[in-house]
Amino acid sequence: MHPEISVFTALYNHERYIYECINSALNQTLSPAEIIVLDDASTDNSLEVLQSINQPLIKTVAETNNFGGANTCRGLEECSSEFIAILNSDDAWDSEKLQKQLGYITSSSDIGAVFTHIHAIDESGAHWANGSLSHLKAFNVANRSRYEWLRHFFLHGNPFCASSALIRKECLNETGSFNGSYIQLQDLDMWMRIALDGYNLYVVEEPLTYYRIMRNGGNMSSAHSGARATNSFEYAKILRNYWKIQSLEELIKIFPDLHIAEGADDSLVLYYLALYSIKLPNIHHKLFALETMSKWGGDRDALDVAYKCHGFDFSEYRNFFTHGPIRALSRLTLHHHLNSLAFKFLPTSVYQGLRNLLLRNA
Repeated sequence: MHPEISVFTALYNHERYIYECINSALNQTLSPAEIIVLDDASTDNSLEVLQSINQPLIKTVAETNNFGGANTCRGLEECSSEFIAILNSDDAWDSEKLQKQLGYITSSSDIGAVFTHIHAIDESGAHWANGSLSHLKAFNVANRSRYEWLRHFFLHGNPFCASSALIRKECLNETGSFNGSYIQLQDLDMWMRIALDGYNLYVVEEPLTYYRIMRNGGNMSSAHSGARATNSFEYAKILRNYWKIQSLEELIKIFPDLHIAEGADDSLVLYYLALYSIKLPNIHHKLFALETMSKWGGDRDALDVAYKCHGFDFSEYRNFFTHGPIRALSRLTLHHHLNSLAFKFLPTSVYQGLRNLLLRNA
């Protein structure tokens, strides 16, 4: 007898797609034990379309207020099976998805989640031409070790489509559910926590998930400055997960390019993490570097080790803040402002040239 799978779908204003979405879960070669659909106070006919699917496997939780991530967490709590498959309400699955994923996740108890590659589809369900959405190559990655995934999350972000995820429920029980306070990065935060807690992540390298991208970009994350700022803020915050690293041995497995001085001990984990982050070009890494150095700097014994290994005294500690990330953040803020103005007012060729110059000097 197969272990049971709960399918979880958070539904919001997808009356056009929810029928196809739920039927792709119902038509799996390995039938799920239940399909939990949380309607996050849709204002269209999504709930009515869902209720027209007369299937006892479907359990509907209808919210009266749109609370986003907080409601998602409540819906996940309704899932009772050993494994939970996430399916966003405008996406769909290949009929063999769950069966293939279950074979991998049950092969080893240390696999916490299994993902798949994706097919990009548009609002009518037609496939996008190969290569037309180059940024989605990030969702079709090859398998890596747990430490390589942790390095990728830190440096590059999220390589997984949430609708492709099959998660071991004990991971949610042990690491905590999705963080409902995040607007954009709650998925990446979860994958980080699962990997940092010692679980491996696996990718079925077949396009078994149909990920919907509108031709007009209507369901894509906005590229406006407010969305970028939110992303940077949340990214810097979820990087705090790396504070769980307890040893230099583990740190080096994630970041093998780190140079560790002779005589250094585990009290310098955060020190090295801050020094590593400050050298990276992104705002979120520099914000994280500031916070990490500040968290580490109150430990006198650790400061003593850093002084013996690197001559790092209070003047160096002070200079880290006043001459390091603070100045870099000021330059990056100016670059982003100029980039936004250039995009609005300059010809495309001139804008691209200016953008490349700013990126080289960031």
